[in-house]
Amino acid sequence: MLFSVVIPTYSRSQLLRATLESVFAQTFTDYEVIVVDDGSTDDTQEMVMSYGEQVQLCRQENAGPGAARNLGVSPARGD
Repeated sequence: MLFSVVIPTYSRSQLLRATLESVFAQTFTDYEVIVVDDGSTDDTQEMVMSYGEQVQLCRQENAGPGAARNLGVSPARGD
């Protein structure tokens, strides 16, 4: 069973890096990671892209965490 990890973020690239490293450190591996950049003005996009195919990036203009979560679940394939 595939699970989807949806992570909304707004201009918190350093915290996001720690979050992603925590996800990848888990022993469970049947998941996909979707990061939703909610209009960040820092290096969030570049940092997420440095993970390559491990992370799917969605972007939107700043609309808040609820809208970011909703956008993140639309491409999700897992539970």
